[in-house]
Amino acid sequence: MSFNPEQQNHVGKELRDNFKLSGLTPEVIQADLAFSHEQFEETIKLGPTSDEHAIEQLRNYLVEKLREQGKEPSSYSE
Repeated sequence: MSFNPEQQNHVGKELRDNFKLSGLTPEVIQADLAFSHEQFEETIKLGPTSDEHAIEQLRNYLVEKLREQGKEPSSYSE
Protein backbone atom coordinates (compact mmCIF):
# COMPACT_ATOMS: atom_id res chain seq x y z
CA MET A 1 0.00 0.00 0.00
CA SER A 2 1.43 3.36 -0.89
CA PHE A 3 0.55 6.02 1.64
CA ASN A 4 2.67 9.06 2.08
CA PRO A 5 3.98 9.34 5.67
CA GLU A 6 1.23 11.74 6.75
CA GLN A 7 -1.55 9.55 5.35
CA GLN A 8 0.00 6.47 6.95
CA ASN A 9 0.02 8.21 10.35
CA HIS A 10 -3.61 9.30 9.97
CA VAL A 11 -4.95 5.95 8.76
CA GLY A 12 -2.91 4.02 11.31
CA LYS A 13 -4.12 6.21 14.16
CA GLU A 14 -7.71 5.90 12.97
CA LEU A 15 -7.51 2.10 12.86
CA ARG A 16 -5.85 1.80 16.27
CA ASP A 17 -8.22 4.31 17.93
CA ASN A 18 -11.32 2.66 16.49
CA PHE A 19 -10.05 -0.80 17.42
CA LYS A 20 -9.50 0.32 21.01
CA LEU A 21 -12.86 2.15 21.16
CA SER A 22 -14.71 -0.89 19.79
CA GLY A 23 -13.70 -3.12 22.69
CA LEU A 24 -13.48 -6.03 20.27
CA THR A 25 -10.74 -8.61 20.57
CA PRO A 26 -8.40 -9.40 17.71
CA GLU A 27 -9.83 -12.93 17.67
CA VAL A 28 -13.39 -11.68 17.08
CA ILE A 29 -12.26 -9.37 14.28
CA GLN A 30 -10.14 -12.10 12.70
CA ALA A 31 -13.08 -14.50 12.73
CA ASP A 32 -15.52 -11.93 11.32
CA LEU A 33 -13.17 -10.82 8.53
CA ALA A 34 -11.53 -14.21 7.89
CA PHE A 35 -8.12 -12.68 8.63
CA SER A 36 -5.23 -14.74 9.90
CA HIS A 37 -3.50 -13.52 13.05
CA GLU A 38 -0.60 -12.32 10.90
CA GLN A 39 -2.89 -10.50 8.45
CA PHE A 40 -4.70 -8.73 11.28
CA GLU A 41 -1.42 -7.65 12.93
CA GLU A 42 0.05 -6.44 9.64
CA THR A 43 -3.13 -4.55 8.73
CA ILE A 44 -3.69 -2.84 12.11
CA LYS A 45 -0.05 -1.71 12.07
CA LEU A 46 -0.09 -0.79 8.35
CA GLY A 47 2.97 -2.96 7.91
CA PRO A 48 4.87 -3.26 4.65
CA THR A 49 2.88 -6.29 3.50
CA SER A 50 -0.57 -4.91 4.40
CA ASP A 51 -2.81 -4.54 1.39
CA GLU A 52 -5.27 -1.84 0.47
CA HIS A 53 -8.28 -4.16 0.42
CA ALA A 54 -7.59 -5.50 3.94
CA ILE A 55 -7.07 -1.97 5.30
CA GLU A 56 -10.36 -0.84 3.76
CA GLN A 57 -12.13 -3.95 5.07
CA LEU A 58 -10.86 -3.41 8.60
CA ARG A 59 -11.63 0.30 8.55
CA ASN A 60 -15.21 -0.23 7.34
CA TYR A 61 -15.76 -3.10 9.78
CA LEU A 62 -14.64 -1.04 12.77
CA VAL A 63 -16.77 1.94 11.73
CA GLU A 64 -19.81 -0.33 11.35
CA LYS A 65 -19.26 -2.02 14.73
CA LEU A 66 -18.80 1.32 16.51
CA ARG A 67 -21.99 2.72 14.99
CA GLU A 68 -23.84 -0.45 16.05
CA GLN A 69 -22.61 0.29 19.60
CA GLY A 70 -23.82 3.90 19.35
CA LYS A 71 -20.26 5.24 19.38
CA GLU A 72 -18.73 7.85 17.10
CA PRO A 73 -15.79 6.45 15.11
CA SER A 74 -12.55 8.39 14.96
CA SER A 75 -11.80 9.71 11.50
CA TYR A 76 -8.46 11.26 10.72
CA SER A 77 -8.15 10.32 7.06
CA GLU A 78 -11.15 12.10 5.56
